[in-house]
Order: sequence, then structure tokens, then C-alpha cells
Amino acid sequence: MRLREALYIHPGEQVAFVGAGGKTSAAWRVLTELAAEGHPVVFTTTTRVFEPEGVPLLLEPDPSPAAVRDAMGDPPFLVLAAGRGERYPGEVPTRPYKARPVKLVGLAPDRIDRLARALPAVTWLVEADGAKRRKLKAPAEYEPVIPSEADRVVVVGGLAALGRPLDERTVHRPERAARLLGTPIGTVITPGMVAALLAHPQGGLKGIPRDATVVALLTQQEGSPHPQAAAVAQELLSSGRITRVVLADLYGPEPVLEVWE
Repeated sequence: MRLREALYIHPGEQVAFVGAGGKTSAAWRVLTELAAEGHPVVFTTTTRVFEPEGVPLLLEPDPSPAAVRDAMGDPPFLVLAAGRGERYPGEVPTRPYKARPVKLVGLAPDRIDRLARALPAVTWLVEADGAKRRKLKAPAEYEPVIPSEADRVVVVGGLAALGRPLDERTVHRPERAARLLGTPIGTVITPGMVAALLAHPQGGLKGIPRDATVVALLTQQEGSPHPQAAAVAQELLSSGRITRVVLADLYGPEPVLEVWE
């Protein structure tokens, strides 16, 4: 099963990715799957992402639908952002794409909504959150930045956090996460804590449009399915807001490991 099938993403949808532990990698994998099938797809952001090298790129804070169509590559995909931001001083990632040492500045969410209405055949993959490459996160007051007309929101969490202390090395904004979970900083992260954070209305479910479908994506490295993944998935499904949980190794030849509904 391809990742976009497991996440139940359909061509023409607007999909926002939030959380931590693999948002960019998940969106990029879905992009390559859709483009390989000939479906036009745009990867964009409302926050900031590393600039990929050697791909069709449009930098425009208020692009017209025609400009988006004209900038599409072959296969039909495009990276869209408002412009370039500051030069990144640290190490740049080589996965899921080779990146330049600069962050792209995101578009306003209402502009993405407007473009999605004007280009209904295009699938919009929107990175709507930042996590500084941690495995879990708790959002600040101004996060996430999800377009109001998103059809689907993928809430991402990295299972590599399990068994590690709840601190800044593993969790983005650990103080907020500890407050939401009612547990001290430094507590060893359990499956229940991962599920509680992802399903918390001020955690993984914060700011999601009322009519959007919510899917949870649990990520892990190569190997057999994480032995505690099923426990996390069952708690997430019991929240009532999350309709499907996917376990994936985003860099594996067969990325989808398990699906729960």
C-alpha cells in the first residue's frame, strides 16, 4: 500500500500536515506518489521549510492560479512559497530531498484556500507546523497554521520518542507538553503519553477545521512494526476525532507498516 492510500488522500484534496517526527518526509512521499500517477500536486507551507534543490519552484506571496499552472513541472508537481527567508546556519537535511541552506517563507493560509478553490484538480500538501526536527511537539498559541478549508489533516508523531525523557532533545516545547500531559519534565515517555499529546485539543488536534478529516501518522525507522504502536493507535482511535491511524517507515521501500481504523 502506498502512503497516500493509507492516509486516504484523494487527488484534488487540500491536506495539512501538523505535529512532529516526519511532516516534510510524509508530504514529500505523498507528492512523489501522486506526481508519478500524473496527478498535479503542490507542496507548500504556512510556516517555513528548507528549500529543495533541482525541483520546480515558484516564489510568490500572492500567486495567480495561472502562475501556478504555468510553473508545474513534468511530472506535474511544484514547490510553492512566498519567498526566501534567512540563510540557515546549521546542518541542512539530505532527506527527503537535498536542501539548500535557506528556509522558504510560507504563504498566508487564506491564499492557499483561494488557490485550492481555483485549481480543484490540484492536490495541495501543506506543511502547517514546525517542530525543529524533534519527535513530538506541543504547539504554541500561534500554531499550527492550518488553512480553514483543509479537507484532511495528518497529525504526525515519532515513535522514537518512546522510552526517552520528555525534554528538549525529544519534544519541541517540552514545557507545554508537560503541562498538557500533567507530568513533570524528564518523565519517560510512554505510549499513553504519545496518544494523549497527539489527541489533545491543545496538542495534536489544536486548530483543526471542524469539517476536516483527521488521520494520525505514527513514524518509525526501519524494522518490524514498533511493538507499542498498536497501543498508541487504539488510544488515538478512542479519542473520537481521529478516524484512522497509520504506522509508517517513511524511507522504506514499502512505507506502510500497519493501518488501524
